[in-house]
Amino acid sequence: MRRIVRVHVRRSPIAVENLVSFARLVPVGWDDRARAAYGEVAGAARIPGRVVRVDRISCVVAAPDGERIARFVDLPAVGDWVALAEDPDDEQLVIAAIAPRWSALTRHDADRERVQVLAANVDVVMISAPGDRPSAARVERETVLGWESGAQPLVIVTKADVAAPGYVEELRARLVGVEVIETSAVSGLGVDAVEAALAPCRTAVMLGPSGAGKSTLINALLGEDRLATGAVRDDDRRGRHTTSSRELVVIPTGGVLIDTPGVRTLGLGSVEDGLDAAFADVVAIAAQCRFGDCAHHGEPGCAVEAAVASGELDSTRLENYRHLEAEIVGDGRVVDHVAAKAKREEDKRIQRQARSDRSGR
Repeated sequence: MRRIVRVHVRRSPIAVENLVSFARLVPVGWDDRARAAYGEVAGAARIPGRVVRVDRISCVVAAPDGERIARFVDLPAVGDWVALAEDPDDEQLVIAAIAPRWSALTRHDADRERVQVLAANVDVVMISAPGDRPSAARVERETVLGWESGAQPLVIVTKADVAAPGYVEELRARLVGVEVIETSAVSGLGVDAVEAALAPCRTAVMLGPSGAGKSTLINALLGEDRLATGAVRDDDRRGRHTTSSRELVVIPTGGVLIDTPGVRTLGLGSVEDGLDAAFADVVAIAAQCRFGDCAHHGEPGCAVEAAVASGELDSTRLENYRHLEAEIVGDGRVVDHVAAKAKREEDKRIQRQARSDRSGR
């Protein structure tokens, strides 16, 4: 069932013909890429906007004349570029269409029946890894989702001043193709490095458990205490959900950042490409196994187990890879990953050919 949210605000209608320039959208990421995406849903009496926040009964959109409250039919995600129009019946803004997304950070619920879009059109997935609760396995899971989104994962170790000895080094050794930055709200360590990862027209989303220091870090980037923060519990070092909804904020030094509530469970769903990217070292070694259907569980000529025995591959990383792969399959089977990837590529080729055939008619 599609939900319609009606929000009444006292605001004069937008004069579309007078909006020659969309300069106010530049700070929230408006560029040629956004313009092209919007062009696919643009129409008469429509203007572009970007979703800043989605609450239970309202949607805040950055429009050319400032932030506006809009109602919608199809639920948008924070970060979406949308086509806005005036409702002729009550002169309220309405999201007439959602532009195609070039990336989307998603998660599946526990029963895998529903996909939740955490953030849309992001370039960087900043994974907040609290130093006082080290968990390399969780970080690896989050990098899988980061790669699958179509964005670049970036691991940020928060509370580095109280991090367990060797935790940062462990992450840097285990993660492939992912930068790891140490930060501390106490000393200001690493804030400049995080700023450098953002630039005008770049969008990042902050992902991590509650109490990881996400809002504290974002406040440091903003230069003010705009987002609420909270203390963690002494017994298990877990935090309360001080962030209640996803929100897009403009960083003064450049770019925008989407803050998210702490997430305890991250259902993977079908994220084979993300798994390949996050564990590129394991996949590359697996291609050298003697048998194409090697499950890396005692088969002769297994290059993966040989790499573990020689110290080339971390045994705990292989264990987590097996765990995540089994979760993706859904029934505990370990599949031939090389063959599965080849099949996905063939399916994509067939789909491209079908689209080409249809366009040539």
